[in-house]
Amino acid sequence: MVLQATYYSMTTTSSSSSSSKLETGPAHGIVKKLSETPIKNTVHVDQQGRPITKKQLLDPFLIPNFAGFSVATFLPGQTMMPEHEHESMHEIFFVLEGTGTFRIDGTDHKLEPGMMLHIAPKEKHGIWVPEEEEVALRMAVCGVTVGDL
Repeated sequence: MVLQATYYSMTTTSSSSSSSKLETGPAHGIVKKLSETPIKNTVHVDQQGRPITKKQLLDPFLIPNFAGFSVATFLPGQTMMPEHEHESMHEIFFVLEGTGTFRIDGTDHKLEPGMMLHIAPKEKHGIWVPEEEEVALRMAVCGVTVGDL
């Protein structure tokens, strides 16, 4: 299946008082269909050795400081534990379907569709989906880096 994308023009901005050009990212945007985006393994692997998967809609850092946009899938019984943290990244999760638990700095939050979570830099976090769940947990995920990288 061939991915068809539509591109739109974007403008770049340069500073009039400086010879350096402000980094704004690509000169063209993109539109993708989730159904035509391939599944990739993430760097996160559960205790059974199964990777958490995602459909990467916007590649990491294509836009400066924006760590990409994807839809992550956690199968019933999958975990992203122990908790981890990011030194300089805000992460935003939006639950599309399924249920699970999201732990942030030791506090558990029961996930349900329509829920948004913002994880600030240095907040420890982890996710798990109970094995008895019938539906996978799917979340839209994006991140923004701050400070020196």
